[in-house]
Amino acid sequence: MQVWLRPPGAEENTTGTSEDLLRQATGGVAQVFRYWDRKRGARAMPSPDDIDFLELRPWLSGIMMVEVVAGSPRDRDPGDLIYRVVGERAVRQRGYDPSGMSVRQAAYGDPVPVVLALYAAVVDQGRPLYCWDEAKPVADQVSNTLALPLSRDGEAVDWVLVYGEDRRVRPAQGIRRSDASA
Repeated sequence: MQVWLRPPGAEENTTGTSEDLLRQATGGVAQVFRYWDRKRGARAMPSPDDIDFLELRPWLSGIMMVEVVAGSPRDRDPGDLIYRVVGERAVRQRGYDPSGMSVRQAAYGDPVPVVLALYAAVVDQGRPLYCWDEAKPVADQVSNTLALPLSRDGEAVDWVLVYGEDRRVRPAQGIRRSDASA
């Protein structure tokens, strides 16, 4: 399956495979991706109704569910994304709970246009996106974020399941780089 990948420091997404994603994935990211892949079966993506938060219990603190509202998939304004379920990680990062707010109002980390463009890649193409070892505002911390499309009709993305985890990096340790970013 084709996926979007964004290596550390990259300005653009690159196309890769699920195997490429899993080669770069941290433990939680790999588990959540495998869960999503299992739930989709032979379909392009699972339905939001297939997602069972009890099965995702080990990763709930890093889970967000973002609803894509209004318009057709090609005409959709990327600002029509609403945080509906927000895990403790996202609340801690922002210092408030963004549930019910639009991504335009409550995006975190990157500038809003960059965040909206990342969601647009997932929504428009119906492909997962994995960004890893992204430098964050907290010193010596990087973030790994996986965005997974969900669709009730099997074609138009109407929800995005997001999983993120942070990790500290010791200055001597550096940040893992992929072959694509070398």
